[in-house]
Amino acid sequence: MNIHRMARSGRHQRGFTLLEAIVTLVIVSLLVTILMQALGQAMSLRARLLRFDGENRVAGLQEAWFRETVAGLQRDIEEQGDGILGSREMMEYSTPSPLAAQGFSGVRWWLESGSLHYADVKVPDVVIIQGPLKDAAFSYLDEGGAWVDEWKWKDHKSPPRMVRFTAGTARGSLDWLVPIMADGLDPEKLKLDEVGSSGI
Repeated sequence: MNIHRMARSGRHQRGFTLLEAIVTLVIVSLLVTILMQALGQAMSLRARLLRFDGENRVAGLQEAWFRETVAGLQRDIEEQGDGILGSREMMEYSTPSPLAAQGFSGVRWWLESGSLHYADVKVPDVVIIQGPLKDAAFSYLDEGGAWVDEWKWKDHKSPPRMVRFTAGTARGSLDWLVPIMADGLDPEKLKLDEVGSSGI
């Protein structure tokens, strides 16, 4: 009786067979493969999200720079006669908020080779948005509430009520609307006369 029990217990205590070991290894390999694929997809998604977040931050900075310099738009101090604030391809004016220069300064925005450029007295040419931009243009809201493609100072007593920049990019469309805060100042009044400058 004891001999039979020992024989049965010996059979129950033996290890895995070769077939069982192979099946176990195959299952573990499948699980590892699935986990590695899921990890790879998660890492790829994380990289895309980080890139998207970075692009959004850059786009926000670009728009903020444009808004800051345009909001305080004034006629250039040296601009006289038939001067032009801007057209569909460029804008040139003075502002108290240039990107690089200090204080009240002349700035210029323009389109060249499908990219948006900026300049002031400190930086001669900075590419703000690398092209290609599609259908990019500046436009100006006049006193009557109409958008025009060109703004000549001789035709208006004050700056436009609003400036707009539109363009198509690889990521979508840009539509930057900037209300002009100031009513405009006479360039002659911004200059210091000899008496005023000597009395300081």
